Amino acid sequence: MKKRIINGLLTALGPAILIWFLATNDLASIWNVIRTTDPWLFGWSVVLVLPFLYSKGWRWRLILQGWNIEISPWFASLLYTLGIFVGSVTPGQGGDAVKAWYLRREGHPLGPSLLSIVVDRFFDVAIMGIIAGSGLYFYRTFLPGNVQLLIVASLLGVVVGVAILASAGLRRWFTTKVVPVVVPAKLRQLAVKAGLKDRVLHMPLSRIVTLVLFSFVTLGWTFIRLYLLFLATGVKIDIGPYMAMIAIISLVSVISIAGIGIRDVVMILIMTNLAQTGQMVPVAGGSFTSDQATSLALGISTLFLVLNVINVMLGFLVSLRYPLGDALLKTDLATVEE
Repeated sequence: MKKRIINGLLTALGPAILIWFLATNDLASIWNVIRTTDPWLFGWSVVLVLPFLYSKGWRWRLILQGWNIEISPWFASLLYTLGIFVGSVTPGQGGDAVKAWYLRREGHPLGPSLLSIVVDRFFDVAIMGIIAGSGLYFYRTFLPGNVQLLIVASLLGVVVGVAILASAGLRRWFTTKVVPVVVPAKLRQLAVKAGLKDRVLHMPLSRIVTLVLFSFVTLGWTFIRLYLLFLATGVKIDIGPYMAMIAIISLVSVISIAGIGIRDVVMILIMTNLAQTGQMVPVAGGSFTSDQATSLALGISTLFLVLNVINVMLGFLVSLRYPLGDALLKTDLATVEE
């Protein structure tokens, strides 16, 4: 019961913050930001979701190949898109997990499929954590201490994670000393039955380097798409502070549904300060006041949400082509748990 209450409060936190911002700021100014958005630049931001999804699927395919699972880049991209949809309409990381059951349906082992999803997510967090680390420099004068701690923790997590993936000795230590302590026995047994034995965290350094380089490409599409939204609203922002802001948003947005509220807090804090220092200015020239920067932050955050909704809609269309009913999901689970 206590856990449910905490989860409920965390779920309500983001929307509550957003409602407070909307109630205490000029709605007309926020709407004007959205209304005057350049449709062509916004349209390009929407269209670029296609190479973004394809590159994401391709990287996941590279991870799968490490465990002898072969699928086409096209199919990997479709499953990645579908995962975004399911993850948005189910609690937790259900969207990511359901991709493994699609692979299971195609005859691939469930355990390595699940592990590939964990590794895929790790590389996203790792790269974003590194980029967010630059925020410790760009935002050192105003970034709250708890956010700085989150960035430092993310950087440490990246270092530890890469070390474990790259070192056979550290992998053995992790699986024999750490896993038995932090992972419940039932879950460990399930992992072995799912086919993870002798596969856990095994990845050569050459593949790690390839995946890191490919991760910069996939996330590059994200930075381009979102920067187009700033340009579409008449905002020019220095590249370094911009990339650090997007990376920080990606790390803290998991606190609330679709990042609602939490994303707005980060954007208002950073954009108002960047406006004061001249690192964020109008495309047409001049400067922004703090109130204008706040309205821009809330308006652009809304456009971020629109892009997320479009991603979800694409995933929904894919789900119509590749349906996976509850009965099949339960059958697969029962097979693994036997």
